[in-house]
This record gives sequence, C-alpha cells and structure tokens, in this order.
Amino acid sequence: MTRVAALGLLLAGLTAGAQQPADERDDGLALVASRLEQALVKNDPALYLALVAPGSDHASTRNFAEGAFVSGVTRAVVRERDRAPLAGATPGEGYRVLFEAFIERGRAARIATWQIDLRKGGGDGGAGGWFIVGVQQISSVDGLHRLTLNPTKHFTAKNLVVTAPDLALELASGDVFVAETPDGVTALVLKGRGTMRFEPQAPAERGQVRIFAGTDMFTSPFETAYVRINPFEFENRVTPGALTQRSMDAGEFRRAQEFFTEQVGLTFALNLSDLSRETWSLTPPFGDFLAEVRTRRHGTLTYARSGNEPEDITLFDRKRRKNISVYASPEKRAVLGRHYDEDLLSDYDVLDYDLDTNFWPERQWVDGRTTIRLKTTRSIASLTLRLAEALTVHSIASPDLGRLLFLRVVGQNSVIVNLPATVVTDTPVVLTIVYSGRLEPQNLEREAIELAAPGDRGPPIEQEAQEIPVIVAEPRAIYSNRSYWYPQSTVNDYATATMRVSVPLDADAVASGELRESRVVAVPTGEGSELRKLLVFTAALPLRYLSCLITRLNKVVAADVQVGAAQGRDVSAALAATRTVKPEIASVAVSIKANPRQQSRGRAMLEQATSMIRFFSSLTGGAPYPSFTLALSESELPGGHSPAYFAILNQPLPLSPLTWRGDPVVFDAVPTFFLAHEIAHQWWGQSVGWKNYHEQWLSEGFAQYFAALYAREERGDEVFGNVLRQMRRWAIEHADQGPVSLGYRLGHIKGEGRVFRAVIYNKGAMVLHMLRRLVGDDPFFAGLRRFYQDYRFRKASTDDFRRTMEAESGVSLERFFEQWIEGTDIPRLSFRSSVSADGKTAMLRFEHVGTVMDVPILVTLVYESGTSDELLVRVTEKVAEVNVPLNGRLRDVIVNRDNAAVAEILS
Repeated sequence: MTRVAALGLLLAGLTAGAQQPADERDDGLALVASRLEQALVKNDPALYLALVAPGSDHASTRNFAEGAFVSGVTRAVVRERDRAPLAGATPGEGYRVLFEAFIERGRAARIATWQIDLRKGGGDGGAGGWFIVGVQQISSVDGLHRLTLNPTKHFTAKNLVVTAPDLALELASGDVFVAETPDGVTALVLKGRGTMRFEPQAPAERGQVRIFAGTDMFTSPFETAYVRINPFEFENRVTPGALTQRSMDAGEFRRAQEFFTEQVGLTFALNLSDLSRETWSLTPPFGDFLAEVRTRRHGTLTYARSGNEPEDITLFDRKRRKNISVYASPEKRAVLGRHYDEDLLSDYDVLDYDLDTNFWPERQWVDGRTTIRLKTTRSIASLTLRLAEALTVHSIASPDLGRLLFLRVVGQNSVIVNLPATVVTDTPVVLTIVYSGRLEPQNLEREAIELAAPGDRGPPIEQEAQEIPVIVAEPRAIYSNRSYWYPQSTVNDYATATMRVSVPLDADAVASGELRESRVVAVPTGEGSELRKLLVFTAALPLRYLSCLITRLNKVVAADVQVGAAQGRDVSAALAATRTVKPEIASVAVSIKANPRQQSRGRAMLEQATSMIRFFSSLTGGAPYPSFTLALSESELPGGHSPAYFAILNQPLPLSPLTWRGDPVVFDAVPTFFLAHEIAHQWWGQSVGWKNYHEQWLSEGFAQYFAALYAREERGDEVFGNVLRQMRRWAIEHADQGPVSLGYRLGHIKGEGRVFRAVIYNKGAMVLHMLRRLVGDDPFFAGLRRFYQDYRFRKASTDDFRRTMEAESGVSLERFFEQWIEGTDIPRLSFRSSVSADGKTAMLRFEHVGTVMDVPILVTLVYESGTSDELLVRVTEKVAEVNVPLNGRLRDVIVNRDNAAVAEILS
C-alpha cells in the first residue's frame, strides 16, 4: 500500500472517490475511461497505446503501461473524478483529468489514481477523437481483499486461546471458521462455549472496568466472536494444536458466515461507492488486532489494538457507544511517555483559517468554504482533516498542488487528502475545502449541569404535575469544538482566523474573534438569492478552535476594561514585586449581548464581567484576548460554554419546574459563580490549552478555582469557606470513580456528568488550593503567573505546571501530583492533641491510616477567652507531630475547620 497508510484505521471503513459527481457531458471522455477498462481487463497495453497521441513521449507512456497492466485482471472500473482545462489548449479542446481505477484480480484488488492529460485530435484514432498527451500515477492502494469464510475449512476447537495484550478469548470447545489471504489466516469466527477475559494493568483502567463490570478483571461468557489479525501473527495469537480440521457442517457454516458478513464491513474495510458494491478489506498492520465479542450480559464488545493510536488499546461498548477502557500498551508508553503530547502526533501545524460559512438554522444546514494555511511537520504523502461526517465535501484544492482527491472515513469525522507527491518537512501548504450538509447544532453537554436526582436536596419537580405556563426558550444553534462544522486539524491547534458568517436577517451571531463588520448581503440560493446578515470576525491572536452562536441577540451594553494594574486580595505585595510582566493587552473591549427576554439581566452583568476580567488579569499578569462578548442565551438548565473571545451563559427560563441543586457546581450563595467560571476559561482552556485529554483539569479545575477565588474577592472568607466545603464533599464522594487524569472519561461509562464535574472541576480546584497551602501564597501565585505567561497560546501538561511550581517554591512536588492527579486515594488520618502539664504548649499529632499522602491541614486552637489561633500543618510523612505554644487556656481543637483539606479526619 502506498501513499495512504492512514487507511489502516481500526473502527472505520472508507469511502473512496472525491464524492462530487463526475462531469456527465457527452464529450467523449467517458469513452476514454471505457477503453482503459478494456485494456486493463485484456492486459493489452496496445489498446492503451492506441489512445496515445502520435508524437507523444512514448517512453513515459510505456513506463506507465508496464506498471498499470498486469495479468489475471477479472474486472476493471475507471471513473472520472475531476477535470480542469489543460494549459495551452484551446478551451474545450484539452483537459487534465483525474481518473480513479479499481482493478480486481479474483479476490484481490487495488485502487489507483491517474492524472491524464487529454487533447482533442484532428484525425481518426484515440477515443472519440481524444488522445492522451501525458499521464502520471498520483496514488495507489494495494492489498485489498474480498474476504469470505473458507467453505472448505471447518475446525473443531479444544482449549483454544486467542490472545492480545491484556485480552484472552478462551474457547473450551466449539467450532472455528477462517477467512484467508494469500499470506494466511486474517479472520476467525469462534462459536461455542467461550470466555472473554480482559485485565488492564493500569490502576485507573482497572477502576473503569470495575465500574463497568463490578470487578477489576472483566470476565464474561460468549458464544460467538469475530477476530481480525495480521496473517503473519496467526501462530503467535492462536494456541498451537488447538484446532483440528473436520468435515464441513453446512448449517454451522451458514450461521458463521452470517455473523462474519455482519462484522467484516465494520473494520479495516473500504466502501468503494461506484467502484464496487462488494466489501473490500485491508489487512491489519503487523501488531494490530481486533475482536468483536458477543457477550451474554453486555452485548457486543469491541477490543482493539491499533498501533497508529497514542493509546493503542481500547475496549468499546459498540451498542452504547461507550469507551470502557482506553490506554497505552507498555510498548507505546515507552515511546510516548505516560501522557503524550497530541501535537507531536500530527503531520502538520495549522497557521491560519479563513472561513466563509452560510448558516441556515431553521433547517440545520451549513454551506462552507474554508481555506487552511498549514506547515508540514514531517514528510507526508497524505494528510487527515477533521470534518463532521454529515457534511459532504464537494472539492479540495490547493493553489500549488491543484485539485486533490480525498477519502471519507465512514463512521468517523475524518477526511484523508491524497497529495500528488510527497511533501517534505516544513513545507507551507494551502488547502481550500468546499462542503455543505445538514448538521445538528452542538449541545453543551458537560458544560450544562444536570437535574437533581432523588435524594439530592429533594427530587426534581415533575412538570406534568404543575399547572405552570410553558415558556419556550429562544431558538439557538451552537457550532463549536465538538460539532466539527469546519475542516480542521485532527488535534486542537492554535491558529489565527478570519470568519465571514451569514445568518438570517432576524438573527445575529457571536463568533471567535473581534467583530469587524456587519452588513446585509444577497446570498445565492437554489431559487435565486436571499438577503442575509453577514458578519466578519477576525482573531489576530491564536485560538484552539473556532465557535459560533446563532440566535436572536440584542446588544445590551459595552465597556472598555483596563487590565493588569490592580492586584486582588489573594496576591501579596511580595508577588507584585516578583516577575512583573507588563500585560500585552492594556484593555479589553467587553460587550454584553442577550436574547430579547434576557436584556435586563445583561445590563446587570456588565459590572460583574468587567470586575472578573480585571481580577483574573491581576492574578495572571494580563488578559488573553483584546475583546470579550458575553452572550446570554435561554436554556432549561444553567451552564455555559467559553470559546476564545466570547462565552455563552445559559439563562434558565422563569417559572421552570426543574431543580438542579444537586449538582456539584451549583453554589447557591454565589450567583455569579457560573459567570466567573466561564470567563476564567479565557485564560485556562483557551489561552493556555492542554496537551491531551488527560490534562483537562488544567482547564476546568483552574477555571473552577479562579471562580472560587473571585467568590472570596467578592463575598469574603465565609462564602469562600462554604464553596470549599461543597467542593471537598463532592471530591471525596466521587474520588473512587477515577483519577483527575482520566479527563472526559470520568462518569462516561454510566453517563453521569456529575462525576466528571465532581472530580475534574471540584477536586481539581481543591488540588490547587492544597498546593497553595503546601508551598505558600507567594510561590503559588508567582508560579501561577509564570505558568500562564510561559504557556500562553500553547498547550501545557501537568508536568509542565509541576515544574513551574517547583521552580518557584524550591519544593519537590512529584509525589503530590502523582497522588492527587494520577491517583484516587483520599488520605485518612487519625488526630489527637494533648496539653503539657504547665498548660503552655500543645502537641498536635497526625498519623496516616493507609497511604501516606501530602496534605496541608488547618488546625484551629480555640481558647476559653473566646479567641483562637490557626496553624497550618503540612502532613507529608506517616506521622506528623507539632508542638505549639498556647496563648491561653485551651478549650477546643478543631481540625480542617475551613474544609480546605480533601481528607478524612478520624477522631
């Protein structure tokens, strides 16, 4: 296989062809394709050479013929995919045509893409007067197989074991059927009394298996399984001597073939569109493995080992579309490290996006044209873009490379672009992609909180039981980071952007960037043209992804906010003199827009938003972007979403019968908390990104802690303490659901968003607060500022943050981060205190019960006089003893009064 190694994707097939209709004009070019088909089937280069124009370079055409024509061809299909005027030819008398050829040789096949230059000739010959004047093979895919079970091979299995990393499929007795290529067995169907065993080694993954199945090792009976392997690994994967060939049982074979047919098109398969209606498969690369196992209790589970993925082992519940386990094998981890940098896995770096997009929200339709300016990071012959599968790509072109052919990945939001030649490292490439289709807007999902469950401060109120008028929310459409509404890199990639967005006249749009222009334009439609509103946004500073909100919006109020001068109460004078960084942005243009019914709320939020921006800028040393728009949008539930340059804040409808007080991120005493969290994302998650999903807490945990700090700034220590108390409670309650480093997968198996927010948001924020207590305020805030400044418009990792904090504090923090970010343990400590005989000192003693963890704990000494002293004890050993001088007769000792330590204290 050449030029398209990316085709070996495990859980997808591919659609070949450019997916735009070929030119169907009766101009004779179809006859050229037909003659080429005849020449291929007959293996007759002379038929092909008869198409070559007299006087052409016969050496090059013969070289092409030697590679294209082979014996044993049973079927050939040649299709025109694209054409362009041929340079130097009279209009209509010459074309440069891209043909795609599918060539079958029995049960094997190949696909080739040819660029053929054609001219209209003055004499007889050629095909309908057309002659070939130049030809070049652009790309090819070899090694396609039309797989079917071998009808002559039926095996009896006894104590058969098929193995892959952390997986064993055991068949005590049963039947096995195989599908083969010339290299050997590549697929097996197992039927009988089987047992599936899956036991990941990583503690976090064992925890996820326990959530799914109740035990650390997943064990389940199965009666049928489908396995794909590389033929050269058959002897290593399958128990020697466990298969004995027997006479064919027609009934068993028929049932096995039915199951095989269901599965074979789902993986390693090509959907060849108009080239072939058959299912053609690729051979798994060496080391790759796939098993579809039909279990009794859990339905069909998919195990996959895919060497081209950074986390190469997965266990997937296909029916429920849930990842049970995703992790790197020891071999992969040895190469990439524990947590990989997704940028290092990309073949290119996007520098700039230029978008023209027409949104038709009433029918959820998108028409788009995107130009991407990128630079290759390694030598490549193809590249992959991410685009929603629902969108049809009409063309991909490059000013330097011409029109390009591409493949759509079936079942995935991917487009594989074939390049006409290998492009070397650091080469600039410009691609323009034209596309359209019906695309549902994005739900906020985990950015929106959930309804309270029974027992969470009262059950949700049932709407049917209430005689309350129903108020319908203002319609809106959100296209952002999970809808893949424009062609983009396969990883979030910092880039500048220009967006031209057209929407209906009665709607408005807020998008990534500064609004530069808004006017009425006529947009062509199938029935003529339509007057629409055109808005132009520019993002001169890099952002991770592009977003757009379309709804009815009114501009409520605006102001310019001076940033970087004031210091918040949590930033000491020592910090003010440490590494002072002059903000690159002196002021931020803040605008509030709202649905018509939310305008009054919008006016009240301007002062809050500007105060938050000033406060967060004081903590970090500057603002991330020169403008910020807050869009108030109606929704049933609170929540929000904060792409670069703007934020969407849900406004619950009045008289709503729903209650959401049982959510980890609802703080009744701090009405501004949601807003503060979303605005904080401009710094954490947008300006500073994360290297992969394991680092997501650098966005959500940081934004949550900044919102808590603002609550203290706005409402004082008591409210701040209440916020910490709630965060601590949720963090402890759900700690066993997985470590912070599990990212989006927390709560994923059971669809419990509260788990995600309890751990990523609240435990992540508490980790920051405990770190602050451990190293001290001055090093903590200096490190926070340094971290922001060093990683602005870059992606960071937990290790990057740890190293920054170690540099500022002079304290080794490796164990702290290992325990609190990678682990699930909650420290349990016994505590006792005693007073000396003379009453002048007290001895405070903490002892870990179980795992020793780094945890700072506040101890409050309460005197009979009514006064009190506070002492921070940094418990980092098995036993920590502190002797404290007393300032009076001691009445009580209170441990963790401020709830700032995520720990259980045993009396």
